[in-house]
Amino acid sequence: MGAAKNLAVHVRWADAEDHHDLSHHSEFIHDDIEVRSPGSEPVIGIEDYIGMMEGLYVGLKDFHVVVHDRFATDDRVVCRWTTSGTHVGDFSGLPATGKFLEFPGASIWEFSDGKARRGWTYPGVVVIMQQLGFG
Repeated sequence: MGAAKNLAVHVRWADAEDHHDLSHHSEFIHDDIEVRSPGSEPVIGIEDYIGMMEGLYVGLKDFHVVVHDRFATDDRVVCRWTTSGTHVGDFSGLPATGKFLEFPGASIWEFSDGKARRGWTYPGVVVIMQQLGFG
């Protein structure tokens, strides 16, 4: 697959997640997806990935993501994004505060056969902690 096709998959994938639609994720990610994020246990497999996203939807009511930039090669998609939502449930091990959160992040996705196989996400943890009153 080429860079343009990987970008097209990522656009559809991000749009689906923004609309809380996880029903087509097998079209975007491999069954054995691995996602790593600093300070978190790795997410291994599509079931765990979907569970992670469902947890975000519960923890951040009105979860919304805006992708600002996307760049691709034949086997990578890199994006810069902002996520927002109201912290009404467990979010990364933090109990609900009722506060509105808006934080930046970046992700690197390794693609093979037209789907993401591995990912590394870097949410703006310092910004999150400041908005929750820890800094």
